[in-house]
Formats: sequence, C-alpha cells, structure tokens
Amino acid sequence: MQLLFESNLHIGAMEGKMRWVQGRAEVLPEPVIVGDTYADRAGISVTTVLRDGGRYRMWYWGIPEEWGGEDVGYACYAESDNGLDWTKPALGQVDIGHGPNNVTHLGATAFHVFIDPDSPPSHRYRGMIHIAPEHEQHHFGNTHRGYYTAHSPDGLRWEFDSTDPTWWDGDVISGVYHPGQRRGLVALKRNPRYHGIPRRALWNAELVDGRWSDCWRALMPDEFDDICALARGYASGDYYGLSMQPAGMATVGFLQQFRHSLPRSPFPNWENGVFGVTDISLVYQESARACWQHAPGRRDFLACRPGTFYQGGIYPASGVVEVGDEHWLYFAGQGQTHGWYINNHWTLQPRWKDAMRAEGTVAQTGVARWPKWRLFGYTADPEGALTLTLGELAEPSTLLLNYETEATGSIRVELPGADGYTLDDAIPLDGSHLAAPVAWKTGPVIPARPGQQTTVKLHLERATVWAYDVQPVPA
Repeated sequence: MQLLFESNLHIGAMEGKMRWVQGRAEVLPEPVIVGDTYADRAGISVTTVLRDGGRYRMWYWGIPEEWGGEDVGYACYAESDNGLDWTKPALGQVDIGHGPNNVTHLGATAFHVFIDPDSPPSHRYRGMIHIAPEHEQHHFGNTHRGYYTAHSPDGLRWEFDSTDPTWWDGDVISGVYHPGQRRGLVALKRNPRYHGIPRRALWNAELVDGRWSDCWRALMPDEFDDICALARGYASGDYYGLSMQPAGMATVGFLQQFRHSLPRSPFPNWENGVFGVTDISLVYQESARACWQHAPGRRDFLACRPGTFYQGGIYPASGVVEVGDEHWLYFAGQGQTHGWYINNHWTLQPRWKDAMRAEGTVAQTGVARWPKWRLFGYTADPEGALTLTLGELAEPSTLLLNYETEATGSIRVELPGADGYTLDDAIPLDGSHLAAPVAWKTGPVIPARPGQQTTVKLHLERATVWAYDVQPVPA
C-alpha cells in the first residue's frame, strides 16, 4: 500500500483538526528462539527472516558456548511454520566437533539475505556480510576488511561473488529486495567525521540486473540526533544501521539510533562513542534514490526498556515479514548496553564478558509487531479532511483504505466535481480495516479518467487513515 508520509506529494490541502501520527509496535515479552546448541548457546542475533516457500526462514549469528568476546561466531539457520516456533535443521555442512548442527559456514556473522527473483537459480539468494580477516575465525581466504557479497541457490550453500570486498569499511550491513523498484537495496555503515568526532553514518547501494552498484551517502547524523540523545540522558548520537521495508514505490527505514554515554574512545583519529544504547526511529524514502527523511520529531518506534531482554540495545533484522494481518520485525536484543564488556580503549574486560555469557545477555532474538502498514497516518480530532491525488486512472479502479475509527467515528470520501460521488453519496466507513474499499451509492468503482489526474477528498470524524491503494477493477 501507499503510506501517508508527512511530505507525500500526493497529499493535498487539509481542513479542520488533522494531525500526523506515528504507529506503535508491540514487543513480545520473551525471545522467540532459544540458544541451546554449542553454536548458539551464548546468544542468537538474527540477521534475516524471509517468508519463502510457505515457511519462515531465519538466518542468524550464533554466539557460541565458548564465546570469547569477539564479533565472530557461526552463521546459523532455522525455520518455522508460524514465525514463533523454530526448528534448527541438521544441515551437515560444517563439522565443528560437537555433533549435528545448523551451521551454514564457519567463522563470521551470518549473511543478511534477500531473494532476487530476476536472477538465475544459482543466484536466487543474495547475501551480504562484513569480514575482518584479522580475526582468525574468518577462514574465507579474504585478505581485506570490508563488505562482501555472495550468492546461493538455496540460502544455505554460499559462494562469494569475489575475493575482494564489494564495498570497503564499516561492520554493519543489511539488504532487502524492493519489488516496486525491481532492485535489491543495501544499507551499510561507514564512519565519517562530523562535528568534531567520527560518527557512524549510512550509505546505500543497489543490485540491478545482477550487478552491485557503488555505494553513496544516504543518512548522516545531525544536531537533532544529539538533542534526542541528550534528552534521554546521553551525550551524543549516531546511526548504527538501517533495516528496510518496501511500501509501494517507497521504502520505510528502521533507523538504529546509537546514543552514547561518556567517555568516548580517546584515540586522536578515532574519538567516537563506545558505550550506550540503540533505539529505533522511523525514516522513509519516497522513491528510488530519493533523500531519506525522518519522521517528525524522530520519536522512538522501538526503545530499550529496563527489565527486558532488550534493555541494552535493539538490533533489527534486515527487513519486515508479513504474518497474517500483521507486520513483524525480528530483532536481536542485548541485555547489557553497547560496550559493556570492554573499556573505552576497546580492550576486552574478561570479568564482564564472562558475566554476560553466564547471564545470557549477549543477544536474544525477539519480535516487534504491528497491524500491516500502520506506521504513518493522519487522524482527525475530532473532524477534518485531506485530499489525495490518485494519479491518472486509465481504467476503472477501486480505492482501498487502511483506517480505524472510534465507536462513533467514520470516514466518507467524495470525488470532487463528479456526479454520484458527492459527500452525500458516500457510504460511511467505520470500525477498523486494513484494506476496505471506498464506496458510494452507485458502488465502489471510480470511473476511468485517462489523461487527467484523479483527486479524492477524505472526510474524517474521530478517525485515522494509515494507508491507501488503488487497484484496477478486473474486466
């Protein structure tokens, strides 16, 4: 569906008491998958969940029983019929000396994965991973630190696209396939200097016609991110990563706001934030390669909460998955804050590393969920109206609305200047629906208007509209 971003050019004049609202997510109170093997007993940090072939498939970084405090472990795989109950198939691909396991390859974080429907079968699954050859666990034969890409016929047996990095620098990467734009979209972290210190920032890249592009600057932290961090008791802020969700021709981003406490690292060329928490705010991109924009106020969409398994940080999977009438975002929750087991020189503190491992707070994977497409909306308090430009309708079409009303509320839609489509002709919509057709006394069909723009006016009373879609009427 098309979401109602505040700057959406299809939204015209507003009347009455209308205001923009941001949706809310519910976080399930317990992790949905448990570390219970040698490969993941110290923690499970999800990287990707996809709905594929009638089942849910998860790729994750397994933090091993003998975790030594480094950012290395095992790339593991699990699957589920309902998104909640997960099994770990014995893949028989890697011998780690502890019996059957679900490991796909040795010595790294797991691939972030998307399915490319335009690729040949050997490249149907596309993977992205950060490799640091200085870690002895990275047994891939790679000689340079950077972001590598790979391909697979099944998501389990991987082959690197090159022995050289596709992109340099950083350590956090994610990617999704965007069906509306027919491209793979990648977000990767880099560390430019900004306002006196190095800041984690985000670059984008894409996969088009089987070729990975160069990357370009996408999102830089600014003064308001520091203000948001200060308002929450921290010293400064930057961006740890970006998860994404295609929405029509647009893209929603789940931005990891890393908020730093002091002290920073003391190195002359690397005085960056070490300690702190990672919360999630919303950003959006209205079309391919358009600038990313923040949701007004940068209100947290997901935030660390004391007493939960994610009280120290939230690190989401690459993208969102549809489960019934909801969207789910899997995430790795940390029970302790970023850098809890190191000092500001990035030196391991064995006592605190062992405490995290013993307490099971390294990483656990949970789920945040919300009704489909209810991320950005407009609400009438108590009444108001907004206009939507639907574009050129070359054939008869139906307008679908994602909305909810209070018990006495309603939404009525008029087609200005069209007989039979006045406000008095409109059939009121009430209740809560994810994709309800707009209708008039004559029915739900808007006539074709080739060569001209079609505009509708939504009249809301004690109601919220979240998203819309226009679908041609079958002949």
